[in-house]
Amino acid sequence: MDDRSRHLTELDGDEADALVETALETEYVARLETYLADEYGADVPTENSRAFERDDGVRAVSVSDSPDAEAWPDVAITVHFDDGDVVQATAERHDTADGTVDLIFPAESAPRPEAAVNDIIESEGQTVTVTVDESEDITVYSIEL
Repeated sequence: MDDRSRHLTELDGDEADALVETALETEYVARLETYLADEYGADVPTENSRAFERDDGVRAVSVSDSPDAEAWPDVAITVHFDDGDVVQATAERHDTADGTVDLIFPAESAPRPEAAVNDIIESEGQTVTVTVDESEDITVYSIEL
């Protein structure tokens, strides 16, 4: 089943708040937070959070600097949990000046660039250029749309 076709149920209340708190306290988010601060002078947003559960039981938390869920935020972090374990953490940074999107991952959990572009940016039918920057702790895919 294609991940984009999975049914999402938005979590709310105490359940969502607890999942957001758990996500923001993970070592993965701490590494992404350090990278965003060091490289861009950006803070990890915490004020606009949403939590979801897919029909396969995977839960996701997204925090962004945009209150509009439909708009591309300047900075966002998404953390996926499966049976309580973090299976993916991603930071997104959108540069509206040049149209570049940076997808930032802990190095050990970075997907292939093609998967990141197709699954996160959903650029099907678009021509994109991806630049990969890898370090010991962080992998960054800079995507020019």
